[in-house]
Amino acid sequence: MKKLVPWILSVLALLVPQPLGAQQQPARGITEPFHDVTLSVTVPGKVSEILRKEGDRVQTGDEILSLDRDLESLEVERRRAILDSTVELQEARQRLGTAEQLLKSTRTLYTSTHSVSQDELSQKELDASVAALEVQRLQDAEKQQKIELDLAQAQLAQRTIVAPFDGVIVKLFVDLGDQCNPQAPVARIVDNSRCRLIVQIDAASSKGLDKGTVVRISVPSTVAPAPTQGTVEYIAPVVDPSSGLREVKILFDNPDGRVLPGVTGSLILPQRGSTN
Repeated sequence: MKKLVPWILSVLALLVPQPLGAQQQPARGITEPFHDVTLSVTVPGKVSEILRKEGDRVQTGDEILSLDRDLESLEVERRRAILDSTVELQEARQRLGTAEQLLKSTRTLYTSTHSVSQDELSQKELDASVAALEVQRLQDAEKQQKIELDLAQAQLAQRTIVAPFDGVIVKLFVDLGDQCNPQAPVARIVDNSRCRLIVQIDAASSKGLDKGTVVRISVPSTVAPAPTQGTVEYIAPVVDPSSGLREVKILFDNPDGRVLPGVTGSLILPQRGSTN
């Protein structure tokens, strides 16, 4: 009988309801930056200039490094010079204006005084048509030159790596003079002004959580105060059958980079039986 007493007490302890204020075990997870990208080049080339260093904060569009681009720069200038040369088009428009004026005068004389022949009128109409076609041809050529300039500028832009968002350069994988190949990593940038806490919780604990829900979190911080709340950014619509858990991502502000992404944090689950 004495041996059964501890077992009976443990069963009774499980059957006794927990106080409403008792909290569930916090769900632990890993923090990650809001954006984290490793940049690479799309064309081969040699690193000719490094404008930023590791640890630098950059803004969207800031240049980080560039490959050799002398030929591409010259091609852009050549295309721009061709596009800017509008003398031929201006002369064609002047010829068209003159031809249209002569046609108008000839048509007036033909209809009012018949002092010009039908052949003369037909010739003026032909001259005006030819002049109009020449203007159209040069306008089409101008559009084509604009496209060629855009292509040259796009090829030049491919030789420069720029920041896709505001963030911090975490790592540079190349040095001045290095040969870069397409898709090879050259720089890593993170945006840690906001972070995510990613946790796995059981289906029962996820009740009441939805996208946009404000929750309590606990994350270590380099300086006080540490963030104490975040917003559910994503909750998995399915439960992992092997673990019975759902993934939850909580987005929280990280002013001054107080939280170092990669540290462990916790989601403080709602109290059992609590309506808060």
